Amino acid sequence: MQIEVALTPKLLRHPHLYAVAVVDVLRATTSLVAMHENGLLRSIISENIQQARQLSRANFSLLCGEVRALPPAGFDYGNSPAEFGGLSFKGKSAVLMTTNGTKAIAAAADAPFVAAAALTNRTAVARRLLDEATTRGLDIAVVCAGTERGLAFSLEDTVAAGAVVEAAQQLDDTLHLADSAWAALHLWRWYKGDAMRAFKQSRHGRTLVEHGFEKDLRYASRVDASETVPWLHVENGMRVLRTRTPRSAGQSAGAPAGAPAS
Repeated sequence: MQIEVALTPKLLRHPHLYAVAVVDVLRATTSLVAMHENGLLRSIISENIQQARQLSRANFSLLCGEVRALPPAGFDYGNSPAEFGGLSFKGKSAVLMTTNGTKAIAAAADAPFVAAAALTNRTAVARRLLDEATTRGLDIAVVCAGTERGLAFSLEDTVAAGAVVEAAQQLDDTLHLADSAWAALHLWRWYKGDAMRAFKQSRHGRTLVEHGFEKDLRYASRVDASETVPWLHVENGMRVLRTRTPRSAGQSAGAPAGAPAS
């Protein structure tokens, strides 16, 4: 079994061959982990504002997200994992639309299994990737959301991807690392686990600090703080993340056989 890192979503050329984790550590996937950890039933993924508003109305869901780091007019919440970490979402549904993260999840949606990965859940998601890849006869890919709507390299996402690679390697020392996985792993280790230093050196991290979101950097830097792994389903044509398979969903795309029902 091999693990590789796609430095931008478009570098995941054959998604059907992989169990995939998407990383947008600042901030979408960290936000998703925080929301689901605090009881969110489902997060509906949207790629643009108009679609997000329509999905929110049609599904009686909270409307969350950002454009250029800030929540658009009329959104219930932005994209702050530190804020979400202090809220209860028990029994609720939310639509999330972000500049890079939700687009990256959508781009990976043809893979048999897609999870939201962050530093906060990196070992839990690595364990799940290994389980899914073994069961399905797949390799593993960690996809970086990147910047500029997924077209450009992101320092912070690549560092976080390296952390996931490290966790996977520690769980399975027979795992073969592709060149891209070695590169991400060495970048993570070059920072010696100091995610805040990586975040503050990244362009996007500096932008978030300028907008007053340094608390989100600190929240996102907490390695292995969560066991929550949201993963992708397709339900009624929507891309939906859950931590369990709903009884009514059956074996939708992205749903592993034998997953527990909620």
